Amino acid sequence: MTQARHLIIVNPQARHGEAEALSPVVEALLTNLPHDTVVTEAPGHASELAAAASGYDVVVASGGDGTVHEVLNGLMRIEAASRPALAVLPTGSGNDTCRTLGVPFELSEAAALLSTGELRRFDVGVCNGIFFNNSFAAGLDAKVTAKAVEYKVTKRRSGLWLYLTALLHVLFKDLGAFRLDIGFDGAPQTPCDTLIVAITNGATYGGGFKITPGADPTDGVFDVCMIDPLGLGQALWRLPFVIAGKHTKMPVVHMSRHRSALIDSEVPLPAQVDGEVLFERRYEVTMMAAAIECVVPRRA
Repeated sequence: MTQARHLIIVNPQARHGEAEALSPVVEALLTNLPHDTVVTEAPGHASELAAAASGYDVVVASGGDGTVHEVLNGLMRIEAASRPALAVLPTGSGNDTCRTLGVPFELSEAAALLSTGELRRFDVGVCNGIFFNNSFAAGLDAKVTAKAVEYKVTKRRSGLWLYLTALLHVLFKDLGAFRLDIGFDGAPQTPCDTLIVAITNGATYGGGFKITPGADPTDGVFDVCMIDPLGLGQALWRLPFVIAGKHTKMPVVHMSRHRSALIDSEVPLPAQVDGEVLFERRYEVTMMAAAIECVVPRRA
Protein backbone atom coordinates (compact mmCIF):
# COMPACT_ATOMS: atom_id res chain seq x y z
CA MET A 1 0.00 0.00 0.00
CA THR A 2 2.93 2.39 0.56
CA GLN A 3 3.45 3.07 -3.16
CA ALA A 4 -0.19 3.96 -3.76
CA ARG A 5 -1.11 7.61 -4.28
CA HIS A 6 -3.30 8.80 -1.43
CA LEU A 7 -5.56 11.84 -1.22
CA ILE A 8 -6.36 12.81 2.39
CA ILE A 9 -9.64 14.72 2.68
CA VAL A 10 -9.70 16.43 6.07
CA ASN A 11 -12.87 17.75 7.67
CA PRO A 12 -11.61 20.31 10.23
CA GLN A 13 -15.09 20.66 11.76
CA ALA A 14 -15.34 17.00 12.79
CA ARG A 15 -15.65 16.26 16.51
CA HIS A 16 -16.92 19.79 17.27
CA GLY A 17 -13.95 21.34 15.48
CA GLU A 18 -11.35 19.36 17.42
CA ALA A 19 -10.28 17.58 14.22
CA GLU A 20 -8.59 20.76 13.01
CA ALA A 21 -6.11 20.50 15.88
CA LEU A 22 -5.38 16.91 14.86
CA SER A 23 -4.27 17.88 11.34
CA PRO A 24 -0.57 18.22 12.30
CA VAL A 25 -0.82 14.84 14.05
CA VAL A 26 -2.24 13.26 10.91
CA GLU A 27 0.54 14.73 8.79
CA ALA A 28 3.19 13.48 11.21
CA LEU A 29 1.71 9.98 11.12
CA LEU A 30 1.77 10.00 7.31
CA THR A 31 5.31 11.31 6.83
CA ASN A 32 6.44 8.25 4.85
CA LEU A 33 3.22 7.84 2.88
CA PRO A 34 2.98 9.46 -0.58
CA HIS A 35 -0.07 11.70 -0.28
CA ASP A 36 -1.73 15.02 -0.91
CA THR A 37 -3.95 16.69 1.68
CA VAL A 38 -6.99 18.89 1.08
CA VAL A 39 -9.23 20.49 3.68
CA THR A 40 -12.99 20.79 3.29
CA GLU A 41 -14.50 24.26 3.44
CA ALA A 42 -18.25 23.57 3.67
CA PRO A 43 -20.80 20.75 3.82
CA GLY A 44 -20.71 18.78 0.57
CA HIS A 45 -17.15 19.81 -0.25
CA ALA A 46 -15.72 16.38 0.64
CA SER A 47 -18.01 14.80 -1.94
CA GLU A 48 -16.81 17.21 -4.64
CA LEU A 49 -13.16 16.58 -3.78
CA ALA A 50 -13.63 12.81 -3.87
CA ALA A 51 -15.49 12.93 -7.18
CA ALA A 52 -12.47 14.68 -8.74
CA ALA A 53 -9.93 12.20 -7.31
CA SER A 54 -9.82 9.62 -10.12
CA GLY A 55 -6.05 10.06 -10.45
CA TYR A 56 -5.45 8.66 -6.96
CA ASP A 57 -5.33 5.08 -5.78
CA VAL A 58 -6.81 5.69 -2.35
CA VAL A 59 -9.00 8.50 -1.01
CA VAL A 60 -8.87 8.83 2.78
CA ALA A 61 -11.77 10.36 4.71
CA SER A 62 -10.31 12.05 7.79
CA GLY A 63 -13.31 12.87 9.96
CA GLY A 64 -16.44 11.23 11.29
CA ASP A 65 -19.18 9.15 9.71
CA GLY A 66 -20.57 12.22 7.94
CA THR A 67 -17.24 12.84 6.24
CA VAL A 68 -17.02 9.21 5.13
CA HIS A 69 -20.57 9.43 3.79
CA GLU A 70 -19.67 12.46 1.66
CA VAL A 71 -16.45 10.89 0.40
CA LEU A 72 -18.25 7.67 -0.52
CA ASN A 73 -20.86 9.58 -2.51
CA GLY A 74 -18.11 11.41 -4.37
CA LEU A 75 -16.22 8.21 -5.16
CA MET A 76 -19.34 6.50 -6.46
CA ARG A 77 -19.61 9.20 -9.13
CA ILE A 78 -16.35 7.90 -10.62
CA GLU A 79 -16.55 5.04 -13.12
CA ALA A 80 -15.87 1.71 -11.43
CA ALA A 81 -12.78 0.97 -13.54
CA SER A 82 -10.96 4.07 -12.28
CA ARG A 83 -12.60 4.47 -8.84
CA PRO A 84 -10.07 4.88 -6.01
CA ALA A 85 -10.31 2.80 -2.85
CA LEU A 86 -11.78 4.28 0.31
CA ALA A 87 -9.91 4.53 3.61
CA VAL A 88 -10.81 6.13 6.95
CA LEU A 89 -8.92 8.09 9.59
CA PRO A 90 -11.28 8.39 12.59
CA THR A 91 -11.02 12.01 13.73
CA GLY A 92 -14.76 12.54 14.18
CA SER A 93 -17.29 11.76 16.88
CA GLY A 94 -18.93 8.74 15.25
CA ASN A 95 -17.22 5.43 14.51
CA ASP A 96 -19.91 3.22 12.96
CA THR A 97 -18.07 3.16 9.63
CA CYS A 98 -14.92 1.98 11.39
CA ARG A 99 -16.94 -0.77 13.06
CA THR A 100 -18.35 -1.83 9.70
CA LEU A 101 -14.94 -1.91 8.00
CA GLY A 102 -12.95 -3.18 10.97
CA VAL A 103 -10.77 -0.05 11.06
CA PRO A 104 -9.15 0.67 14.46
CA PHE A 105 -10.53 3.61 16.43
CA GLU A 106 -7.02 4.69 17.45
CA LEU A 107 -5.78 7.31 14.98
CA SER A 108 -2.19 6.04 14.95
CA GLU A 109 -3.32 2.47 14.24
CA ALA A 110 -5.69 3.62 11.49
CA ALA A 111 -2.89 5.67 9.92
CA ALA A 112 -0.53 2.68 9.98
CA LEU A 113 -3.22 0.67 8.21
CA LEU A 114 -2.76 2.82 5.11
CA SER A 115 0.65 1.19 4.71
CA THR A 116 0.04 -2.26 6.19
CA GLY A 117 -3.60 -2.99 5.28
CA GLU A 118 -5.17 -4.75 2.34
CA LEU A 119 -7.92 -3.92 -0.13
CA ARG A 120 -11.25 -5.67 0.30
CA ARG A 121 -14.53 -5.11 -1.50
CA PHE A 122 -17.59 -3.95 0.46
CA ASP A 123 -21.23 -3.55 -0.40
CA VAL A 124 -22.82 -0.16 -1.00
CA GLY A 125 -26.47 0.69 -0.54
CA VAL A 126 -28.41 3.25 -2.55
CA CYS A 127 -31.46 5.15 -1.31
CA ASN A 128 -33.17 7.56 -3.71
CA GLY A 129 -29.87 8.11 -5.48
CA ILE A 130 -27.85 8.61 -2.27
CA PHE A 131 -25.13 6.05 -1.55
CA PHE A 132 -24.54 4.64 1.91
CA ASN A 133 -21.98 2.24 3.32
CA ASN A 134 -23.61 1.59 6.67
CA SER A 135 -27.33 2.17 7.16
CA PHE A 136 -30.70 3.44 6.03
CA ALA A 137 -33.45 3.76 8.62
CA ALA A 138 -36.97 5.17 8.53
CA GLY A 139 -39.23 6.10 11.41
CA LEU A 140 -38.16 6.73 14.98
CA ASP A 141 -34.45 6.41 14.15
CA ALA A 142 -34.64 9.40 11.84
CA LYS A 143 -36.22 11.50 14.59
CA VAL A 144 -33.35 10.47 16.84
CA THR A 145 -30.79 11.38 14.17
CA ALA A 146 -32.34 14.83 13.73
CA LYS A 147 -32.25 15.42 17.49
CA ALA A 148 -28.66 14.14 17.59
CA VAL A 149 -27.67 16.71 14.95
CA GLU A 150 -29.12 19.38 17.25
CA TYR A 151 -27.49 17.99 20.41
CA LYS A 152 -24.13 17.69 18.68
CA VAL A 153 -24.10 21.48 18.27
CA THR A 154 -26.02 22.70 21.31
CA LYS A 155 -24.72 20.20 23.89
CA ARG A 156 -21.43 19.21 22.20
CA ARG A 157 -22.04 15.52 22.76
CA SER A 158 -20.63 12.71 20.64
CA GLY A 159 -20.62 8.96 20.07
CA LEU A 160 -23.02 6.61 21.79
CA TRP A 161 -23.83 9.18 24.51
CA LEU A 162 -25.01 11.64 21.84
CA TYR A 163 -27.43 9.16 20.26
CA LEU A 164 -28.56 7.68 23.55
CA THR A 165 -29.61 11.06 24.95
CA ALA A 166 -31.27 11.96 21.64
CA LEU A 167 -33.14 8.64 21.71
CA LEU A 168 -34.34 9.19 25.27
CA HIS A 169 -35.62 12.63 24.30
CA VAL A 170 -37.60 11.18 21.38
CA LEU A 171 -38.95 8.28 23.47
CA PHE A 172 -40.29 10.65 26.12
CA LYS A 173 -41.40 13.50 23.85
CA ASP A 174 -42.20 12.11 20.40
CA LEU A 175 -42.76 8.36 20.54
CA GLY A 176 -45.14 7.19 17.84
CA ALA A 177 -45.59 4.57 15.15
CA PHE A 178 -45.60 5.13 11.41
CA ARG A 179 -48.03 3.81 8.80
CA LEU A 180 -46.32 2.78 5.60
CA ASP A 181 -46.44 0.32 2.70
CA ILE A 182 -43.33 -1.80 2.30
CA GLY A 183 -42.18 -4.49 -0.12
CA PHE A 184 -38.90 -6.38 -0.38
CA ASP A 185 -37.06 -7.81 -3.38
CA GLY A 186 -39.75 -6.77 -5.86
CA ALA A 187 -42.64 -8.40 -3.98
CA PRO A 188 -45.95 -6.49 -3.67
CA GLN A 189 -46.03 -3.90 -0.91
CA THR A 190 -48.07 -4.57 2.21
CA PRO A 191 -49.33 -1.98 4.73
CA CYS A 192 -47.93 -2.01 8.24
CA ASP A 193 -47.60 0.08 11.36
CA THR A 194 -44.02 0.13 12.61
CA LEU A 195 -41.72 2.00 14.94
CA ILE A 196 -38.50 1.42 13.02
CA VAL A 197 -37.36 0.09 9.66
CA ALA A 198 -33.58 -0.30 9.63
CA ILE A 199 -31.89 -1.56 6.44
CA THR A 200 -28.18 -1.99 6.99
CA ASN A 201 -24.84 -3.14 5.68
CA GLY A 202 -23.14 -2.75 9.05
CA ALA A 203 -24.03 -4.19 12.44
CA THR A 204 -24.29 -0.86 14.28
CA TYR A 205 -25.52 2.68 13.92
CA GLY A 206 -25.95 5.66 16.22
CA GLY A 207 -22.47 5.35 17.69
CA GLY A 208 -22.72 1.68 18.60
CA PHE A 209 -26.37 0.52 18.76
CA LYS A 210 -26.21 -3.10 17.54
CA ILE A 211 -29.43 -2.88 15.55
CA THR A 212 -28.51 -5.72 13.15
CA PRO A 213 -25.79 -7.65 15.00
CA GLY A 214 -25.45 -10.34 12.33
CA ALA A 215 -24.92 -7.97 9.40
CA ASP A 216 -22.05 -8.72 7.01
CA PRO A 217 -21.04 -5.76 4.77
CA THR A 218 -19.58 -8.13 2.17
CA ASP A 219 -22.41 -10.66 1.67
CA GLY A 220 -24.40 -8.76 -0.98
CA VAL A 221 -27.60 -8.48 1.09
CA PHE A 222 -29.03 -6.03 3.60
CA ASP A 223 -29.94 -7.01 7.13
CA VAL A 224 -33.37 -5.59 8.03
CA CYS A 225 -34.78 -4.90 11.49
CA MET A 226 -38.39 -3.82 11.95
CA ILE A 227 -39.89 -3.17 15.39
CA ASP A 228 -43.62 -3.11 16.10
CA PRO A 229 -45.23 -0.09 17.78
CA LEU A 230 -44.42 0.11 21.51
CA GLY A 231 -45.49 2.15 24.50
CA LEU A 232 -42.95 4.14 26.48
CA GLY A 233 -42.48 1.53 29.19
CA GLN A 234 -42.09 -1.29 26.67
CA ALA A 235 -39.56 0.71 24.69
CA LEU A 236 -37.49 1.69 27.72
CA TRP A 237 -37.02 -1.83 29.09
CA ARG A 238 -36.04 -3.12 25.64
CA LEU A 239 -33.52 -0.32 25.03
CA PRO A 240 -30.52 -1.99 26.74
CA PHE A 241 -31.14 -5.14 24.70
CA VAL A 242 -31.08 -3.12 21.45
CA ILE A 243 -27.82 -1.43 22.43
CA ALA A 244 -26.27 -4.84 23.11
CA GLY A 245 -27.79 -6.53 20.04
CA LYS A 246 -29.84 -8.94 22.18
CA HIS A 247 -33.25 -7.92 20.84
CA THR A 248 -33.44 -9.99 17.67
CA LYS A 249 -35.53 -12.86 19.15
CA MET A 250 -38.16 -10.62 20.74
CA PRO A 251 -41.72 -11.14 19.36
CA VAL A 252 -42.04 -7.44 18.47
CA VAL A 253 -38.80 -7.50 16.45
CA HIS A 254 -38.71 -8.80 12.87
CA MET A 255 -35.33 -9.62 11.33
CA SER A 256 -34.84 -10.50 7.66
CA ARG A 257 -32.38 -10.19 4.77
CA HIS A 258 -33.08 -8.63 1.38
CA ARG A 259 -31.45 -7.01 -1.64
CA SER A 260 -33.97 -4.21 -2.14
CA ALA A 261 -36.89 -2.46 -0.48
CA LEU A 262 -39.64 -0.08 -1.58
CA ILE A 263 -41.32 2.08 1.07
CA ASP A 264 -44.29 4.39 0.47
CA SER A 265 -46.03 6.71 2.90
CA GLU A 266 -49.04 9.00 2.50
CA VAL A 267 -47.15 11.74 4.33
CA PRO A 268 -43.43 12.59 4.31
CA LEU A 269 -41.68 9.92 6.35
CA PRO A 270 -38.54 10.81 8.32
CA ALA A 271 -35.52 8.72 7.39
CA GLN A 272 -31.75 8.81 7.64
CA VAL A 273 -28.99 7.59 5.34
CA ASP A 274 -25.68 7.28 7.20
CA GLY A 275 -26.86 10.15 9.40
CA GLU A 276 -28.20 12.36 6.59
CA VAL A 277 -31.83 13.20 7.42
CA LEU A 278 -34.46 12.89 4.67
CA PHE A 279 -38.22 13.55 4.49
CA GLU A 280 -39.80 11.80 1.50
CA ARG A 281 -42.99 9.91 0.69
CA ARG A 282 -41.13 7.15 -1.17
CA TYR A 283 -37.83 5.42 -0.50
CA GLU A 284 -36.26 3.00 -2.97
CA VAL A 285 -33.37 1.11 -1.38
CA THR A 286 -31.16 -1.14 -3.50
CA MET A 287 -27.95 -3.10 -3.03
CA MET A 288 -24.73 -2.66 -5.01
CA ALA A 289 -22.76 -5.74 -4.04
CA ALA A 290 -18.96 -5.37 -3.72
CA ALA A 291 -19.14 -1.87 -5.23
CA ILE A 292 -16.28 -0.19 -3.35
CA GLU A 293 -12.78 -1.25 -2.36
CA CYS A 294 -11.73 -0.27 1.15
CA VAL A 295 -8.46 -0.35 3.04
CA VAL A 296 -8.89 -2.72 5.99
CA PRO A 297 -6.68 -4.82 8.31
CA ARG A 298 -5.12 -7.87 6.72
CA ARG A 299 -6.83 -11.14 7.46
CA ALA A 300 -4.89 -13.65 9.53
